Amino acid sequence: RPARLSVTGPLSCMVAARDLRAQLVFDGQAGLASLQADAGQLQLGPDVALIWDAVRMQFDTPRPALQLRARIDPFSLVPLLTRLQPGMGWQGDMRVGAQLDIQAGERMDAEIVIERHDGDLHLAGSEGLQLLGLSEARLAVSVHDGVWLFTPRFKGRILGEVTGSARLRTAAQNRWPAADAPLEGDVHAQVADIGIWSAWVPPGWRLAGQLGTTARLSGTFGEPRYHGEVTGKELSVRNLLAGVNVSGGQIDLRLEGDNARIERFTLRG
Repeated sequence: RPARLSVTGPLSCMVAARDLRAQLVFDGQAGLASLQADAGQLQLGPDVALIWDAVRMQFDTPRPALQLRARIDPFSLVPLLTRLQPGMGWQGDMRVGAQLDIQAGERMDAEIVIERHDGDLHLAGSEGLQLLGLSEARLAVSVHDGVWLFTPRFKGRILGEVTGSARLRTAAQNRWPAADAPLEGDVHAQVADIGIWSAWVPPGWRLAGQLGTTARLSGTFGEPRYHGEVTGKELSVRNLLAGVNVSGGQIDLRLEGDNARIERFTLRG
């Protein structure tokens, strides 16, 4: 028979499962010692399906252990974004999926990939739809021997291109990097039109122009530091009600740890 569980909160949904087969072992105090499940599937709400090949959990050891190989079939991202940011006006048909391979015991090993499958995202605003024009959206997380590697890649006709990597070093058994874990990496971004950010600024303000960033990461997971530069050209800011209408802007910005130094900034208006 199908089993159903209701989860409440900002991301409330109905969790449903059918034909699950699992072996549960209890200790002498009626506590759960281990769980092993055959291949199965959980339906998380109407759109998201978690499908696993193997699940094994061990609770009677000093460090609870987890073995999971699973995937999330492509699902529509807009309903999730709308729940997280109800006032943003998210629209579109973009679908994302994921692959998960996690081995957590005496040490943590994992390969996780979340990526766009097809479709695009739009933002509905006072000036109509803003199409992100996404052709690639991917985040990969690799964990081996205490090294956590985060590799994002985003590419879109309007959004531009964002690539880079962040490497963290921590104890091999840690399930998540501590705030003081050393950080190193780099980030590269080319934003074709910052007008796409208009949805994030106060009503009435409009932005335009191009930005580019090249930076090196250092510091720690809790306090990252950036060293590099941000350059912008053909920048414009407009708010007709406030009498602001400047254009032809250029900026060169140096990133130095937790400081930024403006080397050149011009606007015409």
